[in-house]
Amino acid sequence: MKVLSLALLMVAAPVVMACAPDTRMPESSYQWERRQARIEADWRAGQAVASQAAQTSAPTPAAKDKP
Repeated sequence: MKVLSLALLMVAAPVVMACAPDTRMPESSYQWERRQARIEADWRAGQAVASQAAQTSAPTPAAKDKP
């Protein structure tokens, strides 16, 4: 049983690692610019979502509570 699970692990590991994202650093200036643009776009998208959540989560007073 141990031999079978070890053999399965040895076969499955390369397959799983083949799907891992490429984490190497960019080599050309074009790749650096694209990376920076992607990071900034992701950050802006996160800021927009956080801003929308903050705006919609603010409680509004009920009509009877207004002065």
